[in-house]
Amino acid sequence: MNDNDIANYFKQTHTSDESKLSIFKTLWYPDTSYQFPSSGKRNLKFQFNWFSRWEWLAYSKTTDGAYCKYCVFFSLHHGGVGSVSLKSLVKIPFSKWKDAVEIFRNHEITEYHKMAVLRAQNRLAITEKKQISIDLQLDSALKQQIQDNRSKLSPIIETIIFCGRQNISLRGHRDSGLLDFKEPIENDGNFRALLRLRIQSGDINLKKHISTLSLNATYISPRIQNEIIDCCNNIMVNSIVSKIKVAGVFSILADETADISCKEQFSLCVRYLETNTLKLREDFLKFVPVTSLTGESLAQTLLDNLINLGIDCSFMVGQGYDGAAAMSGRFNGVKHMLEKIMIWLFMSTVPLIV
Repeated sequence: MNDNDIANYFKQTHTSDESKLSIFKTLWYPDTSYQFPSSGKRNLKFQFNWFSRWEWLAYSKTTDGAYCKYCVFFSLHHGGVGSVSLKSLVKIPFSKWKDAVEIFRNHEITEYHKMAVLRAQNRLAITEKKQISIDLQLDSALKQQIQDNRSKLSPIIETIIFCGRQNISLRGHRDSGLLDFKEPIENDGNFRALLRLRIQSGDINLKKHISTLSLNATYISPRIQNEIIDCCNNIMVNSIVSKIKVAGVFSILADETADISCKEQFSLCVRYLETNTLKLREDFLKFVPVTSLTGESLAQTLLDNLINLGIDCSFMVGQGYDGAAAMSGRFNGVKHMLEKIMIWLFMSTVPLIV
C-alpha cells in the first residue's frame, strides 16, 4: 500500500494545513506501465490518458477509484444546489468507468470545484512566496489606506497648526463648500487661502484629495477645523500635565475674565519647574466657564478641573490671583475656600503658600 495514495488521506482524523499541502504535492500517480484493473461485464477500467485531459484527476490504487484532488483537499465538502454533501470524486471514489467522460466534464464546471482550484492555487502561491497570505494582504491594504488618509490630512493639520502658532484666524467671509483652486472674489479666510497656496506650490497629494473627494469628505469644514484644534489642545495639555507630574510640586495662577460674548470664565495657568532645563515655567492650561462667582464655587470649580486634567492637587504648594475680592478675599475668596477644601480632602494642616 502506497502511503501517498489519495484514499489514505481520509484515514487521518487530524491534518494540519501544512500536512494537507504536503500530501497534496506528493500524491502517488501510476506510471505508464501500470496495469489498471478492469471491472464489470465489459471489463472497463481507468484510462491513463485521462490524466492529461483533466489535470485535477487523481487515482487511488487501494480503492481502484478516481478523485478530484482539489476538491478532496480544498473544498468545503458541500456544494451544488442546496449545498448538499459532496460524495462522488470527493469523499467517495468514482469507478463507473462507462460514465467517466461525462461525469468528469460535468464536475470541472461546478462552482465548488472552481472554488477548490482557486483555494489550492492561492495556498500554493503563498507557500512558494509568490504572494502573501490573505490576512496579510488585508492588513497591508488597511495599512496603505491609513497611510493614504494620513497623507491627505497632514497638510490640513499642518495648516491649522501654522495658523495657531502665528496667532491668526482661520475663518473668512465664505469658508464653506468645496475649495476653489482660483482666488475667490470674497475672502474665504486664512486657512483656505493657505491650502490654496500649498496646492499652487506643488502639493500634489492635497490637490488630488481636494479635487477628487466629495463635499462631505474633504475634511476642511469649520467643524473638522474645530475637532483638529481640540486634538492639538489635548496633546499640548497632556504634555504640560506630564511635566507637572515630573516636577512634583506646582502652583496655580487663576484670573477671572469674560469672553467677547460676556460669558464669565477664568483662565487657569500653572507654574512649575521644568526638570530637564531647570527653568521656571508658567503655562496656560484652559479657560474654565463658571456659573457662580462665590469664592466657594470658584474654588470647587478650580479643583474639579485640575483633577479632570489628571493633576494631583495634593502637590499644589501655591496659589496666585489678582486683587479682586472674589479671588483673593481673606474669608470668602478663592484662596481661603481652596485651603479649606484642600484640608478637608487631604486631611492636611499645612497651609498653602500664596
